[in-house]
Amino acid sequence: MFPNEFLAPIPAPAEQDWERVSAPVECGEPLVDPTGLSPKITFGAAYRSQGLPGTMDRCLLRLGVAQRLVLAAEKLPEGWSILIFDALRPLAVQRSLYEQFRAAIMAQRPQASPAEVELILDEFVAKPVKRLSRPAPHTTGGAVDLTLCKDGLPLDMGTGFDDFTALAHTDWLEQACPPELEQARDHRRILYHLMASVGLVNYSCEWWHYAYGERQWAAQTGNTPIYGFCEECGE
Repeated sequence: MFPNEFLAPIPAPAEQDWERVSAPVECGEPLVDPTGLSPKITFGAAYRSQGLPGTMDRCLLRLGVAQRLVLAAEKLPEGWSILIFDALRPLAVQRSLYEQFRAAIMAQRPQASPAEVELILDEFVAKPVKRLSRPAPHTTGGAVDLTLCKDGLPLDMGTGFDDFTALAHTDWLEQACPPELEQARDHRRILYHLMASVGLVNYSCEWWHYAYGERQWAAQTGNTPIYGFCEECGE
């Protein structure tokens, strides 16, 4: 069904030199809705369904990202598809998420100091500020949160979307995988190698997060970021 290399273990994340990553050199690529480019790509609007303020009713990504997702969708067998949880994200939504997860961390770890809470937050949620030299991934249109579906149903990936525990780390199931999670491990492998095959890179703390053209991509590939902050994300 898939090439053997799509079931190869997910490699451990490499060290990244963020000091080397320059400010984006905006290429001017437009935002498009990838769901209009392939019947195998759908949008779940995860945050809109949660009622978060400022969410968009359309899925928008840079053209280069959308085109790569179409290529990925074309590689999928009959009955398989791509489900997008989130794409371009307004700052209003980012603020809501940031505060939501701050509250969750403080409830889970009441003894944590403010600095420790911020450190945990920084691993999973970008600060909700407009930074032209270091824009948050989802404010560039170059980052997308997604999963794979079969016959319209999301595949088991071991955790749900936005599970901010170590189990959500993309290669976690490569380190110690109980028998009941072997299928989830294989699904993560397929997703990882499928996205890599079309030029998207993964954020190692989130199995669902892939990107192209923004700072994470630049850090992993040695390129200059080509997507800057999108004004559609607000102030």
